[in-house]
Amino acid sequence: MEPNVIKERICSLDGICDCLTVGDLDPCTIVIFGASGDLTARKLIPALYHMYLTGSLPDPVSIVGCARTIFSSDDFRSLMKEACEVNGKADMSRWHEFAALLFYRKLTYDSENSFQELASYLSELDGQRGTKGNLVFDLALPPSLYPVVAEMLGRAGLAVQYVERRGWSRIVVEKPFGRDLDSALDLDRTLHEHFQEKQIFRIDHYLAKETVQNILMFRFANTIFEPIWNRGFIDSVGIMAAEKLGVENRAGYYEQAGVIRDMFQNHMLQLMSLIAMEAPSHFESER
Repeated sequence: MEPNVIKERICSLDGICDCLTVGDLDPCTIVIFGASGDLTARKLIPALYHMYLTGSLPDPVSIVGCARTIFSSDDFRSLMKEACEVNGKADMSRWHEFAALLFYRKLTYDSENSFQELASYLSELDGQRGTKGNLVFDLALPPSLYPVVAEMLGRAGLAVQYVERRGWSRIVVEKPFGRDLDSALDLDRTLHEHFQEKQIFRIDHYLAKETVQNILMFRFANTIFEPIWNRGFIDSVGIMAAEKLGVENRAGYYEQAGVIRDMFQNHMLQLMSLIAMEAPSHFESER
């Protein structure tokens, strides 16, 4: 594919994204499972606060943290404020506004009764906040809990959309997606027992980094590098993932996953794919 054609297609997608405004976004409740964990404190809440400051969140929106830890909503807000002060780069002067969007529910992940209570709570909160029954479930959890939570959401009636409930429902699954091929296929089957494919979002947060997103433009729409990005001109490729943090308080997760599953088979292979793949025939996420 010619570089100018690729550039035109990438830019057209950028234009679509730039045209989105808060008015285009459905109001919703974002439910974060694993709200007491590292991913929520270091990545999710700081990112959501940044989105709030830039006007990128829908209005209205509610953010409900769920975990096994016993917190009150005020406890959760205080902990997330500390996390944003440490991990975020945003102005904290408007934190009190954002904190009003945060709520917390203690939850037992393998308890159907616990999820039935969550469903009742979300319905009540929806009535108060006017989020039209729309739900996003973010699984910031160890992979072993993905099928458990998906099953419980299905049993509680939180996976269905439009027909039995008046809003849509979506589930976000973080990497690693299973321990191996067999467990990944099993997880996929479990998700599809309760969610339609269009409701399922499998994500790798490395792909949201600005440098990573720019690789396609840098490779295929750049007439300087595109002609020489091949084995005739490139002797070797090295990918270095240098991080400041170690295992920290994630020892339990690392005992299950290990560094190969945590970094190599997702983050680093995604980068290698973007560096080595042929030019894509289209840039739409679905065809």
